[in-house]
Amino acid sequence: MAQPAMYEQMVFPTRFVWAYGGKQVHLCGSFTNWLETVPMAIEPNPTGGEVFAVVCNLPPGYHQYKFIVDGEWRHDENQAFIQDPLGNVNNWLFVKKPGAANEPSPGQGIPIPQPREGGAGGGMDWIGSSMGGLQIKRNSEGVIKQPGPASSLAPSAMGIKGIAGVSDGDQDTSRARVLEFLQRHTAYELIPESNKVVVLDTKLPVRQAFHACHEQGIMAAPLWDERAQEFVGMLSAGDFMDIVRVIGPSLASSAMSEAQLDQHTIAMVREEKAAETGTSPAPLVSVRPEDSLHLVTLTLMQGRLAMAPVLSYGSHPPRGQTPTAQLLHLTNLAEVFACLVRHFRGVPSALPLFSQPIGALPIGTWTAALDASASQSTPIPGLLPVKAILPSSTVEDAFKMMPGCGALPVVDEAGRLVDVYARADVILLAAENTYRRVSLSEFTVAQALQRALPTPRAHTCTRGDTLRAVVEALSLPGVRRLVVVDANSHAVEGVVSLSDVAAFLLQT
Repeated sequence: MAQPAMYEQMVFPTRFVWAYGGKQVHLCGSFTNWLETVPMAIEPNPTGGEVFAVVCNLPPGYHQYKFIVDGEWRHDENQAFIQDPLGNVNNWLFVKKPGAANEPSPGQGIPIPQPREGGAGGGMDWIGSSMGGLQIKRNSEGVIKQPGPASSLAPSAMGIKGIAGVSDGDQDTSRARVLEFLQRHTAYELIPESNKVVVLDTKLPVRQAFHACHEQGIMAAPLWDERAQEFVGMLSAGDFMDIVRVIGPSLASSAMSEAQLDQHTIAMVREEKAAETGTSPAPLVSVRPEDSLHLVTLTLMQGRLAMAPVLSYGSHPPRGQTPTAQLLHLTNLAEVFACLVRHFRGVPSALPLFSQPIGALPIGTWTAALDASASQSTPIPGLLPVKAILPSSTVEDAFKMMPGCGALPVVDEAGRLVDVYARADVILLAAENTYRRVSLSEFTVAQALQRALPTPRAHTCTRGDTLRAVVEALSLPGVRRLVVVDANSHAVEGVVSLSDVAAFLLQT
């Protein structure tokens, strides 16, 4: 019985050759999980000239592979190849064990890739979708419950028609490769080697909590309940807006002393908000280090979260005991995009959809959705109009418009971009006690922005910029959205955020 197991662990040197030119050639395949690439070296060709070659040790069985020639995916048409259900054409070979039957001939005996339940299972062999009506839920021990049924990746199945300038095959291929990458990489890759995470105790006064957020330069922080010995939620700029609405008259009252103000702890305000809405405080939404980047993305998008804590629960505790969470990091969509950009930077042709101009794609919110391939502006169905404010608008007006968006373009009377008023600016109001000195119904956006730090605030692009350029810009730290402006007039034409691009690529 030991002999078959021994053979299963054996590997056999297998030589790969690319004889069709190029300056730099790499090999990639199912045996590298379609993630790592193997550089190929130039060798003399016995029949004359030179070829690229490399020897890899492969286990017995079927393997698919492809070449990356000067940054472009290629297959060898003179070797056995097949096409998978997504239209990818891959070379294949069969490595046999000693004493095994002869290798099957091309076109006979090789298993055609089939979809696998729960998503991708075989690299580029098949890219499945595990999204559908997915609701991310965990049981009492934090284990993810079974997701809902899968749905097709095809745009037509999602109610989105073809995009001018790019074929349905290119759309499907791009989305499939993005999905495969997200499913095969985990949140471990988002955790930096050196990391600082600010945690707020629920007994801390709200005012001090927002001062701490401003001093640390953060927009949100996890909440720790000392009594329950667990993380119970997050405090963010959106919470400050809610707090001002709930207890605003008391906060602005000159009759309330500083000591009385500090009686409003985080826990108390959470309870007051829950009583007003008739619901329990929202539970903490978190991810695990072992969760796929796909699950991290869905968690952030479905929860409409700017960031989520990465919690590790270690080994299983004794029966009846609640596992203690260890906070490792606060992650966001920008970090996921940064991983995606790094992975595909060397092979831009792998994502043909990314070469399309952002104005031709149904992404974001627009004043008039623009088709960059058309001679004039044409509406793209399903996109929302841009929310924008004037410098003379009040902060209270801005608070009313912000639910559902993280920032508002500030424009002049001609619609030209002046600045951006974001949720991060709300933290500054809290830190400087502005809400105590003036009424937010009289305090203008222009006055609020005068107190903002003199750092780049409005990150812009044009409708002619490619999706690749937009994704690369959004992957930079601190860039959560791009304001699309006219290259000549600087008039605001749209806003594209991290979540807009993620929803488009994953078809949520």
